[in-house]
Amino acid sequence: MNVKRILLPALAAACVLVIGLGATAVAAPRPARIVDVTIQNFAFSPVTTTIDPGDTIRWTNLDSASHSAVTIVTGFITMTLAQNQSTTTTFDRAGTFDYICGVHGPSMRGTVVVRGVVIATPSPTAGPGGHLVDDSFQQARPDVFESTANGTSPFVYATGALVLIALVRFAWVLRHS
Repeated sequence: MNVKRILLPALAAACVLVIGLGATAVAAPRPARIVDVTIQNFAFSPVTTTIDPGDTIRWTNLDSASHSAVTIVTGFITMTLAQNQSTTTTFDRAGTFDYICGVHGPSMRGTVVVRGVVIATPSPTAGPGGHLVDDSFQQARPDVFESTANGTSPFVYATGALVLIALVRFAWVLRHS
């Protein structure tokens, strides 16, 4: 049996394996960071925040007025924060997210830039812990309310109930006067 014939291919395979393993070795993943954005004097600071996928932004409101952060296009929405309250948002994909205050509107603006390659993904669906924001954003507090499935607003029913109560009360007063 020829030892060279067996040893040479085995040695070549071992070299290829070692080179292949060395090429696929990568540095340990960077731990996710928490980046602070403060809300003070009706402004977000910093105005532009650049992070990596997996990083979290901690929003802290230092104003006496309530504030929140809402993306202008589909993205994220934070809870409304009273003075000295904080909330966090973790960003899992690359992109640029322009946002405004959900309470005060476009006078308070900011941007989150998540580094990386932007990959087209389908719009997310609402989960049990939140809701999906997918609108063209007219105002922070729009005057147009979403109507029910049959087209009648709950406010019409509430108004009708109040009118009925007023009529019953009026009839009772007339009868007992």
